[in-house]
Amino acid sequence: MKKNLIALAVAAAVAAPAAMADTTLYGLAHVSYDFYQGTEENYNHGLSSNSSRLGVKGSEKISDGLTAIYQFETTVAVDDGSSLWGGARNTFVGMTGGWGTALFGRHDTPMKLVSRKYDLFGDQVGDSRNLTGVKDGGAGFDLRPGNVAAYVSPKMAGFQAILAYVADHDLAPEDTKGTINVGKDYNKNNAYSLSAGYEIAGFTVDGAYEQHRVNKDMLGTSSSSESMWRLGAGYKFSGFKVVGLVQQSKDVGFVSGNKRTVWGLGGGYTFGANTVKVQYYAAQKLKTDKGDVADSDGGMVAVGYDYKLSKQTTVYAAYAHTMNKDGSTFVPWGGGHEDQPALKKEAGKDGGVFSVGVKHAF
Repeated sequence: MKKNLIALAVAAAVAAPAAMADTTLYGLAHVSYDFYQGTEENYNHGLSSNSSRLGVKGSEKISDGLTAIYQFETTVAVDDGSSLWGGARNTFVGMTGGWGTALFGRHDTPMKLVSRKYDLFGDQVGDSRNLTGVKDGGAGFDLRPGNVAAYVSPKMAGFQAILAYVADHDLAPEDTKGTINVGKDYNKNNAYSLSAGYEIAGFTVDGAYEQHRVNKDMLGTSSSSESMWRLGAGYKFSGFKVVGLVQQSKDVGFVSGNKRTVWGLGGGYTFGANTVKVQYYAAQKLKTDKGDVADSDGGMVAVGYDYKLSKQTTVYAAYAHTMNKDGSTFVPWGGGHEDQPALKKEAGKDGGVFSVGVKHAF
């Protein structure tokens, strides 16, 4: 999706600021009808709006080397007439020029942008966040926090870096008094995220690191931080696209010694208006100071077919399936998929979903 997260929020401001000279109304309507397996018996099929959005963006030239930019973006519930507007998406004000771009507001972290770049099933069933977003008692690392100050470097010989600082976050667990400790410890609940990427001749590689910090003495946790590194790579050639991603969390949930590795591979082939694709992700066992958590691993496979009716409109069909061990409950319909049915609570139950959908970007 050329107008997805990176194109809408970052790349447009960095790569083509001149194209933002006027205020622009933009959006995405993405609806699917889904047929589920492994859910409660009273929810076997239904309509879903998947990261549908509406936004306004624009700019004002200040001088030859400086342009002010802004963006306001919100989720839109296309399938639910009772509540049209949803939560805030990437919304910011900033400055851009030959030196790069500075953004201030709410924004996807550089860590999240890496996973979105290498996911062949973004915002539909089989989204990689169903496994990469495993929280293990924490908040996860595919986030769009507020209170963000970010810098995006210009592209230099194929290289680009993004840095983001979160001055105050709501990612902490409850404190010893049973309340969420936000804004009560003079910015000790902060976070930073950074990424660096390189692109040449159809090959791309991106790495990211992110850390969330809290006041462990107030919260009673065994670690004052949780962190993750992530590495993605891809290659396009003769209609083919191959992608891969690996990540590892550390002290996740602010518990010392907790860590988990997740990896995935995918491939697609485009011929004319058609694209066929397949993707597999695996979450390895959660590791602790006391050893591996038994049967906490799982996997997900997704296959799909996309057909471009026009430059702006795509229809698709996809099937995704999660394989759970006796202690895991991964589902294939989470990330970017607003209407998520309740999974049967028994650990070890697999989940499957077949989906047909349409996406229109404007």
